[in-house]
Amino acid sequence: MAASSFTRIALVGCGDISARHVEALEKHASRAQFTVYCDTDATRAAAIAALAAGHTARITTDFDAVLADADVDAVDLCLPHHLHAPFAIAAARAGKHILCEKPLAVSVEDCDAMIAAADAAGVTLCHGEPMRCAGIVARAAQIVAEGQIGRIAGLQATFAYWQRAELNTGWRGRKSESGGGHLMDGGIHIIDALRHVGGDVASVQAMTAHYRPELGEDSEDLAVLNLRFTAGHCGQLFACHATRGRAASPMMTVFGEEGCLSLEAYGPGNGLVVFLPGQPPRVENPEHGWVDGYERLMGSFLDTVQTGVPLLSTPQDGRENVRLVLAAYRSAETGAETVLSAGS
Repeated sequence: MAASSFTRIALVGCGDISARHVEALEKHASRAQFTVYCDTDATRAAAIAALAAGHTARITTDFDAVLADADVDAVDLCLPHHLHAPFAIAAARAGKHILCEKPLAVSVEDCDAMIAAADAAGVTLCHGEPMRCAGIVARAAQIVAEGQIGRIAGLQATFAYWQRAELNTGWRGRKSESGGGHLMDGGIHIIDALRHVGGDVASVQAMTAHYRPELGEDSEDLAVLNLRFTAGHCGQLFACHATRGRAASPMMTVFGEEGCLSLEAYGPGNGLVVFLPGQPPRVENPEHGWVDGYERLMGSFLDTVQTGVPLLSTPQDGRENVRLVLAAYRSAETGAETVLSAGS
């Protein structure tokens, strides 16, 4: 598809997260617009379309019509996890660029099929992971890469909150459709942050548990992971959506030989805090908010579609996140540390 200075996008799937996408694209209104809202429920699609006041858009329940529409340049897939692969592959074959919400798919094989379809069609496939684009995560990775805290000794991360009960019903409670429980649905955000800052993971040892029965017997709401990174350091993740109060703070701490840094450290105004020996804590990104991750994600997608610059959040990143989550599930089932074989 030829590059263009303005991108017409169909928002496909108008559930809970789609409102974030509308809000993010509004920040890039001079470059792109949602011109079609597609959902099996036309009323739900119209409600999301109304969030973009002043724009002319079409409501449809027919995804095939979206693919056949020459006035649609790209699709933004905000669908249940098991639909990501078939919808993305169909979009690629129709010549549409694709922004696909996380997780990229529910299996590594599906991720590979999506990537192959996009490559064959010459279209962009963007992994819809706002954590990869969030300002504080990007800055943390930069600080580590610059050596400001020395060699990493380890990382600790937390993603703990009480998920609204209505998000634990329907397809999320069916492992064949969700791909898993909280780790695949929410904890995968922090998996991405850990990989972005700490590098590739060589092996994982995991434990899971169930506290909230509405999620279903085969989908966990608590996962604890021990990670061994290929560079030699280790890390931990506590991911749970069955706890109230403190929430996920600090979101992540990186321990280095020459200093440490914490992301979202206890309360507003502390988006990223750097601790160096003999110096007072240095606060960066004090105005941090998670909406900026979606804005930067959307901007990166448009940059790639319109000018060909590399994506910030690649489908290969999405594939690796899924691969690690599935390895963690295997570890939880067997009780053994699971090695991530290269490329598999």
